[in-house]
Amino acid sequence: MPITSKPDGLTYPCYWMYQDAKKEWRWVYYAGNGEEIAVSSESYKSKSDCQHGVDIMRQSSTSKIYSSKETPH
Repeated sequence: MPITSKPDGLTYPCYWMYQDAKKEWRWVYYAGNGEEIAVSSESYKSKSDCQHGVDIMRQSSTSKIYSSKETPH
């Protein structure tokens, strides 16, 4: 279930920034099919701080990916 309703007219994939019930800023990332796949783990007091959080996520595309070892069956 989505955190909040998304506005019409978005082009996917995209990030969407919005204000929550406390009037703090959050972001959501929608995949190419329009499904919500990532959300901010915290709220931000200002829109510019929220934008900075989005910018960090966008720049992380070259970050290494780690996973735990699979347990043998």
